[in-house]
Amino acid sequence: MFMKMARWCNVRYDKQEVKESITPEDVFNLLTFFGGEPEENGNAIISKTICHGGDSRKLYYYTDTGLFHCYTHCNDTFDIFGLIQKVENFDNLNQAIQFAVNFFNLQNIIFDLEDSTRFKEDWEIFKRYDKTQVESKNQDKIILPEFDISILNYYPKLLIRDWQKQNISKEVCDYMGICIDPIGGNILIPHRDIDNRCVGIRQRTLIKELEKSRKYKPWWDGKTLYNHPLMMNLYGIENAAQRIQDMQTAIVVESEKSVLQFQSYFGTANNICVAVCGGSISNYQFNILKNLGIQEMVVAFDRDFKNNDYEKIQEVQEKIAKVAKKFSPYVTVSVVFDNENLLGYKDSPLDKGKDIFNHLFSNRIVLK
Repeated sequence: MFMKMARWCNVRYDKQEVKESITPEDVFNLLTFFGGEPEENGNAIISKTICHGGDSRKLYYYTDTGLFHCYTHCNDTFDIFGLIQKVENFDNLNQAIQFAVNFFNLQNIIFDLEDSTRFKEDWEIFKRYDKTQVESKNQDKIILPEFDISILNYYPKLLIRDWQKQNISKEVCDYMGICIDPIGGNILIPHRDIDNRCVGIRQRTLIKELEKSRKYKPWWDGKTLYNHPLMMNLYGIENAAQRIQDMQTAIVVESEKSVLQFQSYFGTANNICVAVCGGSISNYQFNILKNLGIQEMVVAFDRDFKNNDYEKIQEVQEKIAKVAKKFSPYVTVSVVFDNENLLGYKDSPLDKGKDIFNHLFSNRIVLK
């Protein structure tokens, strides 16, 4: 098996809690690892029927229910643990749960009977803080597994022309350790934690035909899958932490590319921009910023609506309101929102250049 099943007999995990910690992206990564060659299709992920060793693309994972259904040989519905049992030929459910915990690096956030420690990502974590003071002692800091990043020394740091056109400089890419896998046609993006430890490497495809299936994936070098739970880290935090602390302000974006654009516009020494690598901010990610003493969190997510699509605009506004309700009791929450149609559909606030970002940032909306 590709990984060590740590403390097999001494640990028991809660099935539901493990399942709730697994995101659709995690499922996509698992299917990739199993050789399912998954693709996204609306609210489903479609894969080869690896559940019974088949090659037809009839295994569906439905993101709204969290269940798989095989439409051929199995003709059965099962959850992620059922899939793992089928692929790995495990005898019991606990083996499948343990496999998932190790694969998704959940060892540190799920209940452990041996030492009775548990991290709960809920609002109790914030009751230790008041509006003006941050404790220096962080009892709930999670240490993610560290990867040996020296393997990237064998991959070139080349000019990425597509990114250059999108206002990302080669100097910033070099500074952030970004490399190219010329054989796989991928950009390799190392992710570091606040202590500058490499906790994962993500790949972004340069092949247009593959973008529809998945732009970003954890990198697999043939031996190691460099994955990590994205909700437990912020991309760019190792570079931004000191400046965020000085400015007491953090700008939160969706993707790594936006962080690189910010640094290209304003310089690496002035970076206060970090990415959640998704469309939501987890409590743990917020806690990282709160521990740095932020007074304002600026949400600068992608423009997920088209002009005059009032139903989608309302949906986005409601999503933003939920963010405000969740975090505004602890810091000032503001949002960069494009009311002037300066951005295109799916654009980041940084995609149209420094001047437009500065305009949008200056006119950000404070949420209450």
